[in-house]
Amino acid sequence: MSLLADIERARSAVQPHIHRTPLWRSTTLSKMIGEEVYLKAELLQKTGSYKPRGMIWALMSLSDAERAAGAITFSAGNAAQGLAYAGAVLGVKTVVIMAATANPTKVQATKDYGAEVILHGTPQEAAQFCLDTAKERGLTYISSYDDDALMTGHASLGCEIFEDLPDVGTIFLGMGGGGMAGGLAKAAMAQDRAVALFGIEPEGAPAMYESLKTGSAVRLPVVKTIADGLAAPSAGVKCFELVRQRFEDVLLVNDEQIVEAMKLLMQRCKLMPEPAGAAALAGLLANRDRVRGKGPVVCVVSGGNVDLALLKQWL
Repeated sequence: MSLLADIERARSAVQPHIHRTPLWRSTTLSKMIGEEVYLKAELLQKTGSYKPRGMIWALMSLSDAERAAGAITFSAGNAAQGLAYAGAVLGVKTVVIMAATANPTKVQATKDYGAEVILHGTPQEAAQFCLDTAKERGLTYISSYDDDALMTGHASLGCEIFEDLPDVGTIFLGMGGGGMAGGLAKAAMAQDRAVALFGIEPEGAPAMYESLKTGSAVRLPVVKTIADGLAAPSAGVKCFELVRQRFEDVLLVNDEQIVEAMKLLMQRCKLMPEPAGAAALAGLLANRDRVRGKGPVVCVVSGGNVDLALLKQWL
C-alpha cells in the first residue's frame, strides 16, 4: 500500500471521532509578516490538541490481543489526553505515566477522559517508569510521538491544510519529540508537496535541534521550559529521520518569545493557546525574513490546555 493510501485509510477511520479544525487568515499577522498568514486552529481539536488524530489510529492498528491488554504511554499532558480519549472512543483501557510536576489541569482532564494516571519523578524518570510499568503489567506501550501508525494518523492535519490552502508555501509548527512533525512530513511526501516545513522548539527543550546537529536522535539530560507540551526528554528516532529528510530547519525560541506570541494570539486573534500552542507563531515572528516571497504561511496552533493559575503568572 502506498503512503498516500495508508494516510487516507487512517484518515477515513479516524475522521468520525475528531473535528476538522478551521484554517483562519489573520489580517494582523499578515501585515506584521509581509505574507498571507493563516492559523490552523488545532487547539479547537478534541482534547485541545492534535494528539487524538494519531492516538486513535495507533489503537486501531493494534491487534485484538494488544488492545485487550490495555495501552500505556508517557506524556506531559496532551498525548495523555489524546490516548485517554482514544481509549474511551474505542473501549480500550488506558494508563498514562506523567512526571510528578505535570500540569494539574492536564492531569485532571486525562482522568476525566477515563485513563488511569500515575505521577512519577522527572520527565526522564517518568519515561523509563512507563516502559517498566508496561512490562510489569502486560500493557501495550504506545509512544506519545515515535510511532509509525501514530504519525500516519497525525498526517490528516497536513492533508486538511493542503486541501484548504493548496498554495501554502511554508508551515511553522511547535516541536517536541517530533510526532506532529512526522505526520506533516508524511503528508507532504505522500502528496509530493514543495511546502517548506519549520519546526520550533523551546531553548530549554531542544531535542530535535540537537539531534540534527549530532546526526542522530538524542536524549536530553534535562528539560526546562514553560511549554510543557514541547518538553520531550528525547527526539523520536523515527521522527528524526522524517524531519531530517523533509524539514527545512528546526529553530529555537525562548520562553519570553513564546509568552509574547501567546499575548498576540489572545489579543488580536481571539485564541487562547497554552505555551506549546504559541511556539509556532513565536518562531515565525523571529524568522519572518525566511518566509517573505514564498507564498502563504500557516502556523499550527495546537495546545489549548491552559492552566489559569500559571497563565496569570506568565502574563
